[in-house]
Amino acid sequence: MKDLLLTRDGDLYINPATGDIKITDNVEQAIKIRLLWFFQEWRLGPKYGIPYREEILIKNPNKLRVRQIFREAIMSVEEVTDVVDLAADVDPATRVLTVRYTAKVKDGSELSGEVRMNA
Repeated sequence: MKDLLLTRDGDLYINPATGDIKITDNVEQAIKIRLLWFFQEWRLGPKYGIPYREEILIKNPNKLRVRQIFREAIMSVEEVTDVVDLAADVDPATRVLTVRYTAKVKDGSELSGEVRMNA
């Protein structure tokens, strides 16, 4: 899956020397984009995204359903073959949602990552 390279902060990477953008097939970036994508946020694909407002960032969410939603989002990345480990936690004091995952990719390796967002 080809995409535009983003910085760690999620901004478009622009080469400081040439001013060029770069194409990437980074699986970790693809997973991060899927996990940060709110349902109905993109007007060209309103059926895509995570239902944060509808099912996750609510009082007493169904934890099994939340895990299923995140697992499906990670598995929707073409290069991912399995989700080995997955945890989603909300810190009530800071209102930060943290999703940690380990996924197997097509080349047989495992990729671990963490995505955080303000709830």
